[in-house]
Amino acid sequence: RKLIPNSIFWALKGENFDGNTFVHDALNFGCAYAVTDRSEYRETDPRILVVEDTLDALQQTANYARSQMAAVVIGITGSNGKTTTKELIYRVLSKRFRAYATPGNFNNHIGLPLTILSTPADTEFLLLEMGDNHPGEIAALCAIALPEYGFITNVGKDHIEGFGSFAANKLAKKELYDFLAATGGKAFVPVADKDLVSMASAIENVVQIGSDDALVLVPSDSPFLKYADPEGMEHITLISGDYNLPNLQAAFSIGRYFGVSPVDIHQAVCSYQPQNLRSQILESPTITVFLDTYNANPSSMLLALENFYSKNHRPHKFFVIGDMLELGEESTKEHRDIVDWVTRRNIEGLFVGAEFEKVLGEGHPRHCTNAAEAAEKLGGLSLSAHQILVKGSRGIRLEKVLPALGFTVG
Repeated sequence: RKLIPNSIFWALKGENFDGNTFVHDALNFGCAYAVTDRSEYRETDPRILVVEDTLDALQQTANYARSQMAAVVIGITGSNGKTTTKELIYRVLSKRFRAYATPGNFNNHIGLPLTILSTPADTEFLLLEMGDNHPGEIAALCAIALPEYGFITNVGKDHIEGFGSFAANKLAKKELYDFLAATGGKAFVPVADKDLVSMASAIENVVQIGSDDALVLVPSDSPFLKYADPEGMEHITLISGDYNLPNLQAAFSIGRYFGVSPVDIHQAVCSYQPQNLRSQILESPTITVFLDTYNANPSSMLLALENFYSKNHRPHKFFVIGDMLELGEESTKEHRDIVDWVTRRNIEGLFVGAEFEKVLGEGHPRHCTNAAEAAEKLGGLSLSAHQILVKGSRGIRLEKVLPALGFTVG
């Protein structure tokens, strides 16, 4: 969708678009070549390459490009924290090496090959985020990317609708470990996560994360995560959420494994400020917003609520939480569990979306149909001296309530 002069335009098809209709536009813009699977383009322009299947050609080309790379490739997947962990590791490794990483969340069957093909020739470390919502997707991405190292952040209750069950989700995430086991690769495995330790049992080459270099959480009412390093020195980050400590641990341990100094690691992770609707803190003189609206599932929602509830940065608390999507038959139960959790703690707030309505009932005073309605309600409330959690799935787009709280979107 983004045209760059002298690049290759891949005419891909989606549910709502067909890149084949833009082949000539791309060439007129300045693209060097266009790849299409429409036979009518054959021999109309020497810059148009006709293939049997454009997506397959993209993936095969990326696989070939990967096979010619000198860069060390690290694959990163997991239910929660993939992007944050990728960004932290990227910043740590960049202190010593020429590193490149998946831009944004280009982590699927299209984004991953595009990332590979965009990698600078002098790259020494390539960090590839791998997303999935169905079995077999991680295996397919590994076949393209050929990772030599891998890291799984965790396995939670994400995309239950696509996987069918938590057990199936574990097997799907394990596809990264399976690839490493079959190819002699190495896995970075958090020793504190017994599920991941068990899942990695077939891998001959395991690098333990957090065994003799454990970071320790420093409890605080600050909205920002604080930790102590193995020498006992305390550090404060610009990341919201104590649940991000394992992600910091991964960046620290992987950085040390590849020879980055502790001083450089701490500087890298403590200067990282999320700008992607994940683990962000927004502050005004009277309000603090814990913003995490890029995604949500039962695991990440509960972690966010627990972290938010434990903080007393402001005198009062208020939440705006949206539906957790793609949960299939488990959706009503999981949303009821969240409602019960906040009800037991008497936290004021709003529930947004159709799934929460199924639990609360139509017309419930704490329910809003969508983000626009939530913003309207927030505009009529006095929330001075409040800390406010704003979290929901991407489809709910809860960042749209920010103007009602005095903040801009984006």
